[in-house]
Amino acid sequence: MKQTTFDRGNISEGTVMSAYIKAGFTVSVPFGTGAPYDLIVDNGFRLCKVQVKTGWFWKGCILYKSQRRVREAHPYAARPYTEAEVDYFAIYYPPTDSIYVVPFKMFRGTGCLRIDPVRNGQQKLIRWARDFTWANHVEELTECDAVALCT
Repeated sequence: MKQTTFDRGNISEGTVMSAYIKAGFTVSVPFGTGAPYDLIVDNGFRLCKVQVKTGWFWKGCILYKSQRRVREAHPYAARPYTEAEVDYFAIYYPPTDSIYVVPFKMFRGTGCLRIDPVRNGQQKLIRWARDFTWANHVEELTECDAVALCT
């Protein structure tokens, strides 16, 4: 049976939700469809809105869709997320069963995390996947206090 886009999204959401629960966080799911986020993660101080994405490999990077579908528009209309809608993008990368988490505040319009070195040696303005690992995110959330990143 061929996997659909919805199947891949459900697998990614389930994997990320399970990882948050295993890390000791309380996780809630918005009722119905249409919320701009997939999960609410409670770290004990704040509720963080998490949008889950499935990543794929292309030219040395993990790419993920960085826009939101607009339900009211005709097929395939999309728009960027806003800071009021999402606190984090959690990207599940199936080939390595890895999760990367990018705070919305560090998001720059395109969904791209670099894995392989750049051929021309560029170092500036590159979002390295190694800087957005699951372990880093869990550490950040467990150290989060009342004035931290989540709003």
